[in-house]
Amino acid sequence: MHRGTAFIITKDKKDKFKVEKSIEFNGGMGIDCHGKYLYEMLKNLKEPLLFDAMIRDFDDEYFKYFDEVMTYSPDEQHNPYIDKEGNEFFEYSQTENQFKFFKDDNGGYIYTSDSNYIKNMSDEDITVVCSNGNYILKPNQTLITDYNECINNTRITFGEKIDEKIEVDELSTKEYIPTKKEEIILDGIIKTIESFNYSVSPIYENGMISGMEIETWTNGGVDMIHTFYFCDDYQELYDINNVEKQLQEIVENFSIDDEIDMYRQDKNYKSNFTISQSLDDFTEYQKNLEDLANNFTTKYHELIYQKFMDNEMEMEMNE
Repeated sequence: MHRGTAFIITKDKKDKFKVEKSIEFNGGMGIDCHGKYLYEMLKNLKEPLLFDAMIRDFDDEYFKYFDEVMTYSPDEQHNPYIDKEGNEFFEYSQTENQFKFFKDDNGGYIYTSDSNYIKNMSDEDITVVCSNGNYILKPNQTLITDYNECINNTRITFGEKIDEKIEVDELSTKEYIPTKKEEIILDGIIKTIESFNYSVSPIYENGMISGMEIETWTNGGVDMIHTFYFCDDYQELYDINNVEKQLQEIVENFSIDDEIDMYRQDKNYKSNFTISQSLDDFTEYQKNLEDLANNFTTKYHELIYQKFMDNEMEMEMNE
């Protein structure tokens, strides 16, 4: 069953952001079905005080749950809901005017619906962190997601094109604000790769780092560039296990024969390297690449441990 939830973001009397959320509707809640009617109602909503009435009207028309509570203010990360077993649940987290409805500040998944409709009813721009970018919502704009993927700009929902008749806000993007923990992890990842004599260049897309380009040279002076991406979820970059998997894939896909065939098509290279010299050069490089992939995690923890011993970790967390 296709589930769907509506959110509005407003301001309280103290001028602080406030989130309100509908109950979850179960069945046909994609933008191509009942969800499009919820989306249209949300677009036309001008008064936050009428949010509950709007949700009740939608329920009356399409579901008839008639729950006593149809809208509520969810808990953010600093005020978690704790169940009887002591498990903590967060429904969103917030840094300044940046909202995370899909992962909390520790990178853990927050429960959300198959389709989510989030409208900014405050008087200033906000950003919503999605798996495929950090999207700006201007006042009165609405963001639509499939799980944690924003579909406004792609206009593709669960593999199908959104009906052209449905007007969807085109959203711009903004640079993502990583948490202190994420900053430390990313800095550690870059320094670790650099310790194996690679330069590192982050690749940006939709306001977030979607991957990295790493570069070095073989002993014979051949420029070697590798790239890896986190296409399904850009925030996976901040997990060293995911980075290690990407490095292992680079090693698995590296072929000495392919490198020799490619470079020997260049006349200058062919005149400077015999086939045996090319073989020796790329064989040695393959060993260096394997060293990076196989020892990345160990080296990362060594660097983090050294930071801890030098008291750098505590200083960075407190900045």
